[in-house]
Formats: sequence, C-alpha cells, structure tokens
Amino acid sequence: MEKVAKKTKQKRSKSLHPSTIFHFTNNEEAFYSILTERRFKPFLARERITGIGSRRQFAVPMVSFCDIRLSQIDDHTFKYGEFGFGLTKTWAVKKKLHPVLYMEQGGGLFSNYNKRVRIIKNELLPLWNKRKKLNPTESKLFNALKDEYSDLYNLLRYMKNYKGKLVRPGEKDDDNYIFADEKEWRYVPEPFVGDMWPSLNLERVISYEDKKKFSEGFFDFSINFTLDDIKYILVPDDSYMLKVINCLSSSDSFDNEFISKILTMDKVINDF
Repeated sequence: MEKVAKKTKQKRSKSLHPSTIFHFTNNEEAFYSILTERRFKPFLARERITGIGSRRQFAVPMVSFCDIRLSQIDDHTFKYGEFGFGLTKTWAVKKKLHPVLYMEQGGGLFSNYNKRVRIIKNELLPLWNKRKKLNPTESKLFNALKDEYSDLYNLLRYMKNYKGKLVRPGEKDDDNYIFADEKEWRYVPEPFVGDMWPSLNLERVISYEDKKKFSEGFFDFSINFTLDDIKYILVPDDSYMLKVINCLSSSDSFDNEFISKILTMDKVINDF
C-alpha cells in the first residue's frame, strides 16, 4: 500500500511591527478637523535631548505616530488620548514618515553629532540674519552652509532619548519614562520651508497658544490622506459613532463597509 506523504506545516512569520501606524489626540476638535480636512497639520512639539556633556532643547513642527499593534495601544491612549487614526504603513512610507532614532544618554553618539551641528549653525546664523542682502561670495557660502546644516539638523529632528522625563500638562512628571516603548514615527517638514528657520527656542513656545501661533506657519506643509489609507478610526465609546459616520458619509469613497473600521476604545480593550 502506497504511503501518503505528510504535509509539512509551515510556520507563519509575524513581524514584531504591524502594517499600521497610529496617531492619537485627546483633543476632540482636532480629531474632527483631521477627519473632515483629510490631513495632518504639523504642530510644534517641545523636545529635549541629552547626551554626555551635551544637551539640546528646541521646538520642532511635526506629526507623531506610533508603530504599535492595536492590542497594545491601551497604555498609549491613556497618555495621549482616545481619539485616533490607524493608517497603512504604505501611506506612511509614501508620505516620507520616518522612525525616530533613540539616543542613549550615556552614549557619545548624540553629543558628537550635536557638537558638529552647533559649529555649522554658528557659521550659518550671521549669514541667515542678512540673507536678503548677501553679496555673490557670501551667497555661495550661505547656500553651502545652509545645505549642510539642513542635512545635519534634519536628522537631529528625528532623534529622541531612549529614556528620560515625560512632561504632560496637568500630570505628574515621569522621570524615567522609556520613550522607545512608543516606537515613534514622525513627519517633519523639510528644513527651511517657507523661508523659516527649522526650529524654535523653547523660551518662545511655552503655552498652547504659543504653539498654535507658531505652528500655523507650517500648516501649508500638512500631509493628506484618503479614506482608503485608513485602517482604523478610534473613538472613546459608542456615543461618538454617529457623529463620525455623519462626518464621513458625504465622501464619495465612503460606504457602509467602512463603518467596520470605526472602533471604540472599549471594544479594543475588551476584544483585542
């Protein structure tokens, strides 16, 4: 009797990273603005990076996302809000989002890099301040320094400490928060867009009103999306469902099947 060969069971490979990235907010008005305008507006974030004998504090226009699974977002939404969007990783790559580079405070990588950035900045700044009145020789030097600073500083805007102090309005500071747990991706407009310096001193960005005022200059450099780019829309509970559906129903690409993409945090916590 002929033996039947056993089928070898193939193990399914599963990446540690999902095919979705999430953006969360605790601001309901901002959530509906994103939903109706179909775009994410860069907003100034206060950043602090520390290394050996080196520190940088600055405000950068960005949109932040996290590269975590739906089943792991509970802790993240507790910190950043229960209104959210899950978009495809394909969209993220197309829009030139990039994973954050996490720097260890005890390592020398950030400190050496930051030192080089400061040298170029000190050479560039005097020319930047009179950029409308440069002679040909100065203009050539200015463009060369600006290009070099742009490349160096752009990378700096994607850096963050692996661990540090988490500061949130109205909340107790967490001195040993592990930022790397967020697996952050960022969209940051190109340096010098709109003839603007690529960052601001923290002293100029204290209140929410300060952030909003200076952020408006970067709104023309928002990133858009379509409903096809969305995998999930997240709201706190069922009371928000109808408003979200009404907000989306005027879109040509909206159909009843899209409703299944709208999830409440109650459902996520209990079922995923």
